[in-house]
Amino acid sequence: MKNLGLFYLILFLFVNTLFAQEENKDDSTIKKGWSFGVLPAITYNSDLGFQYGGLVDLYNYGDGKIYPNYYDRYYLEVSFFTKGSGLYNFSYESNRILPGRTVYVDIKYQPDEQYDFYGVNGYESVYNSSWEDRADTSYKSRMFYKNQTKRLKAKLDILNPINEHLSWMGGLEFFNFEVNSLDVNRYNDGRDEEDQIHPIDQMPGLWNRYVRWGVIDPENASGGSFLGLKGGIMYDSRNSWSNASKGILGEAVLVWVPEFIGNINSSYLKLNVTFRQYFTLIKDKLSFVYRLDYSGNIAGKEPYYSMPVMYSVLLKGSPGEGLGGKRTLRGIRRNRVVGNGEIMANAEFRYKFVKFRWFKQNWYLALNAFLDAGRVVQLADIKDKVNQINQETPLTDYDLWGQYAIGYDANGNPNGDTLEDYFNFGAEKMHYSYGAGFKVVMNENFIVGLDYGRSINIQDGDSGLYIGLNYNF
Repeated sequence: MKNLGLFYLILFLFVNTLFAQEENKDDSTIKKGWSFGVLPAITYNSDLGFQYGGLVDLYNYGDGKIYPNYYDRYYLEVSFFTKGSGLYNFSYESNRILPGRTVYVDIKYQPDEQYDFYGVNGYESVYNSSWEDRADTSYKSRMFYKNQTKRLKAKLDILNPINEHLSWMGGLEFFNFEVNSLDVNRYNDGRDEEDQIHPIDQMPGLWNRYVRWGVIDPENASGGSFLGLKGGIMYDSRNSWSNASKGILGEAVLVWVPEFIGNINSSYLKLNVTFRQYFTLIKDKLSFVYRLDYSGNIAGKEPYYSMPVMYSVLLKGSPGEGLGGKRTLRGIRRNRVVGNGEIMANAEFRYKFVKFRWFKQNWYLALNAFLDAGRVVQLADIKDKVNQINQETPLTDYDLWGQYAIGYDANGNPNGDTLEDYFNFGAEKMHYSYGAGFKVVMNENFIVGLDYGRSINIQDGDSGLYIGLNYNF
């Protein structure tokens, strides 16, 4: 991390030197034709680790009449993270392929060897950080809240204008989930003995316990596939698609997942509503932006593995998994806030403190400060299920549950755990985090930056550092 900080310091000083040399040039030059960024995908995310790989972000501004907006955008990324996940992503956005319409295509495959699973309903599922701390007497496993999850998404949306600001959307979104136990052998491979973790049959993680207890239905435990049929409406008066400083973006998306397309157990209907507003406080310098989001189940029963999915018309900045982490609640653990329905709010100040021309491109540096909040508002129905299981087959009975029994280790020795170490029904409330960031922006659209967030409640973890592309919204 010290080397990373040094890199950004050098970048800051170097860019300021360039700015001093270019300060008399016009920094409002209209971009025409193609503009692209080719970068090694070397970033950092507290939830995923260091990222390495490569990406291409390509924009077509055409004759420049709609700059800083664009006619076409291509994005390709292949990268890997040191905590065991990968990202294979291709997206395409065009305002010309269908005259008068905007087409969005997004194909993404994400194998994740250390996918976060903290249960459902936020604070109703207790997070014990001491169970991950090898130095603590109650230590269980560094990977206690992890499983193996592989996600494939293919998305096609067509945005059809009604007038200058209002559009309707129709589309399809296909998902395939493969969920399994953490691969302990893969995790332990190459590690010193003191850094290795116990096999699942000696120390099952939280996901394994939920499956064994029956809190997760056996038919859903290993994942599944489904196709969502989408329809929605969007209002967009922003002055820029990638980096707005005034205007409104509001959208409502209704997704029907029919039982007969895929292998889910029942059809369900889900609604996602997002409202974003952008204010200019000081022209070309300071703006205030906020985002409000609701994602909830309207009808039917949704499998646990798809509850984190959040739907959106727009590709950039749209979260694709449960609340917590880089795209939603910065500083809070990924997937910490998951249920049948969630709300979220983000508020952020953005300050452009340096503008300059470099290599015939328009650049600026910016700082941002933010406050994030979210909670589950529609609880998943596990309370009655857990209480029934515990009444019929007490979860503290080692003879019945063996290493899955609450209050015992794999050898049958008491360890002091209680049911309240796993569940705290009625405890869910708002989750808060706050923090700041730094951005480097080229031609208003290619954005590289850093965000650091801290949670308010230790139940959500302590903090998160995220280095990557684009503003959150």
